[in-house]
Amino acid sequence: MKRRLRPMVRRRRTAAGGRAYRKGYAEGFPAGYEQGRNDPETDYASLFDGTSIIIPTYNNLSYLKGCISSLIAYTDRPYEVIVIDNGSTDGTEAYLKRLGGRLRLRYKRFENNLGFAGGVNQGLLMAKGTSIVILNNDTLLTRHWLGNLLACLYSSPTIGLVGPVTNYLSNNQRINVGYRDMKEMQAFAARHNQSDPASWRKAQDIMGFCLALRRDVLLRVGYMDEGYSFGTCEDVDFYLRVRLLGLELVIAEDTFIHHYGSVTMRSFKDASVLNQIFFRQKWGDWQQLGRMEELLQPGRSASELRMVDYYPSHVVVEALNGSLYWIENGCRHRILSAGGHSLRTVRLTQPDIWAWPLGPELPLDTVLGKLQRASNGWGRTDGAIVRSGSGDCFQLAVGRLRRLLSEQALRDWGLDDRSIAPISDEEAAISGQGLVIMAPITLKASNI
Repeated sequence: MKRRLRPMVRRRRTAAGGRAYRKGYAEGFPAGYEQGRNDPETDYASLFDGTSIIIPTYNNLSYLKGCISSLIAYTDRPYEVIVIDNGSTDGTEAYLKRLGGRLRLRYKRFENNLGFAGGVNQGLLMAKGTSIVILNNDTLLTRHWLGNLLACLYSSPTIGLVGPVTNYLSNNQRINVGYRDMKEMQAFAARHNQSDPASWRKAQDIMGFCLALRRDVLLRVGYMDEGYSFGTCEDVDFYLRVRLLGLELVIAEDTFIHHYGSVTMRSFKDASVLNQIFFRQKWGDWQQLGRMEELLQPGRSASELRMVDYYPSHVVVEALNGSLYWIENGCRHRILSAGGHSLRTVRLTQPDIWAWPLGPELPLDTVLGKLQRASNGWGRTDGAIVRSGSGDCFQLAVGRLRRLLSEQALRDWGLDDRSIAPISDEEAAISGQGLVIMAPITLKASNI
């Protein structure tokens, strides 16, 4: 009898336990799932205390080999290498396969060229380091290069981007060198690369051939804009956004690396013109950007600013998983029952979505009502768009006017289909003005 009873008791206990498990799962899953989606750090659970070195590449295998060989020889800090192959046809993939087992290297190959910004973004998705370096494939690394850059980068939380000096560049990161071959270059660099805080110089611009940043800066500034074609201007766009956060650009003059210069871009001469057009459309009057402090809100701590603070209110945004959120005055609200909607949405990256605190969920009808009020154009209603006599557009938010940086920003956020009320220049001038509104970055890849 005992032998028969025990299995029956075990089955009853198992069934009861299963019911309890399913009940607990049903009750806990929604909260746990939401917390997991909203905590950006969970996406980087396996971070390591080292540097992710991201190298986008397109053909030019000989330069890539030289870059990685020098990286292995002269990098004396913990690192991983991430190579994004933008559809090379010169044996790059076979080379990367051979390297994979001999150093901490991961790579991803795409059939189509994603451009510099697209390649970097894919590398950023794969990066697990607490520090990040974006590196051109036509560079040669030198003794103490990474340690010197990191010493500068972590010397102050107000530093956003750090770059070295080099032999070939169009800005003031270029220095005079006297070497005639790569052996002499490495000897020159060994003498030059003596860490010295006195040689760290604040700058107004910094070029993207070698950029070092902390992960916390990445989470605040977001990814590169993929609206730029195949190189040029996207690094300018990126460092301007870092400056909008109130962070500093620093050139570490105690760090020299060799740069062959514009090797990949020689194949895409027309891209430079297209990128300059895209840049002007996005940023508007370039001259005002020389006075970046005028675009910052007085009294706002740089440690508080995020890229989403330069995005508008009263808009609908779409996350990677298709969820829709209503953005209102710095908070996001998940829209319920939005299937089959006709809302005009803007797709944003996951870090941008996560940057807004999560507020109560809203039914679709409630959101439609809010949109209607913001779109009527004539009230002093939060979210309304007005245009001054001089042609500048503003959005009203919490009683303040926020100027849209360009007409492209108006279009990209879907604000151009709202009624736009006129106001005088005098009225615009006396209204308290908040942070400017800039266009969202363009995304072409589907997994950012």
